[in-house]
Amino acid sequence: MNLGKVFTYIGIAVIVALGIVIPIQASQLGPKAVIPAVYAGIREVDSTRANPKLNWNVRNGTASACGRISGSLYCPRNNTIYITQQHIRMAYQYGDAALAYILSHEYSHAVQTKARLDMSNITRVELQADCLAGYYMGVMPNVTFDQEDIEQIASQASAIGDYEFNNEQHHGTPEQRRNSVLRGFEGSQQKNGIQACRM
Repeated sequence: MNLGKVFTYIGIAVIVALGIVIPIQASQLGPKAVIPAVYAGIREVDSTRANPKLNWNVRNGTASACGRISGSLYCPRNNTIYITQQHIRMAYQYGDAALAYILSHEYSHAVQTKARLDMSNITRVELQADCLAGYYMGVMPNVTFDQEDIEQIASQASAIGDYEFNNEQHHGTPEQRRNSVLRGFEGSQQKNGIQACRM
């Protein structure tokens, strides 16, 4: 992942906007770099102005306005995204871009809520959030993703898919989740490409 407008590489990454110095490997940015950059990038291109608050590095079991946290989520009751420690660790099994995807997906739920989209079909909502995540990652002005990053994201999306068709919380199959986020990336390369995520 290239955060060229946010970082300068000289053996370490320097977050210019925040004045924070974080030692990282050249090929992988740490969560202290990825999360603020991706959050800022999506907010810049989010035409709905959802502006959710962000709380990350949260432990499972932490209380929130939407109950005890058992995984990363967007809570509409207090317009807050929660990214859990568990999901951060899970993302880095794939790479830094996978963490960008998790945050982008949860931000997309804030966009869906702000836009008052139909939230009755959980599977459709989740697949649309995957697509929007791909779109937002593709149009962020401060972060770029190369093919390896996109493969990390697609692998992460596929890994969290399921085949629990009889579960009302079914979020989509591995293939559906992978295809949805890739459709969003493809849409980001086209004029009015966000329409690719209409469901």
